[in-house]
Amino acid sequence: MMRPLLQWVASKLPNPRIIKDRNGRSPYLSRWYLVGSPRHPDGEWPFDQNGAPREGTFWPNKTFGVYLHRFHRGDDELELHNHPWRWAVSLVLAGGYIEERRGPDDKVRIRFVRPGQLNLIRSKDFHRVDLIEKDAWTLFVVGPKFTGWGFWNRETGKYWPWRQFITQLRDPTMFARTK
Repeated sequence: MMRPLLQWVASKLPNPRIIKDRNGRSPYLSRWYLVGSPRHPDGEWPFDQNGAPREGTFWPNKTFGVYLHRFHRGDDELELHNHPWRWAVSLVLAGGYIEERRGPDDKVRIRFVRPGQLNLIRSKDFHRVDLIEKDAWTLFVVGPKFTGWGFWNRETGKYWPWRQFITQLRDPTMFARTK
């Protein structure tokens, strides 16, 4: 019941930002900007073909944003990621996910996040998700941007800024050439 309603609501909104999977092959997440839509100085679409912000893209509302998310798939990689906002709250509307989250002791714990549940995610929290159903819909409220974001490897403890991590995934020889 909820999923068809969300699909109908989404069809009435401006086009979403489609964020591709880490390899740039298929949709990972659709994001509809309800509050805090980004802009580009040239007036064109502010994102590239993989859903990444184009150079010069800015967010006029720097204090908070409200997004409708549709996850098309879970996270591919085993690395956990953080978010660039000081805080974010996700309300699961349909579907749900299994979350792996790094604890203060660097141990990764697993929990189920189901429809009706809230998930608080701070900039220092690292997590990854696997979908419980075919997709998951969330209302995502974010605070001010705080930091960059990236990926944390649970085996090595190494942190990679997101652009560097994704570039390496798309071109695995990149780091071999720079050593």
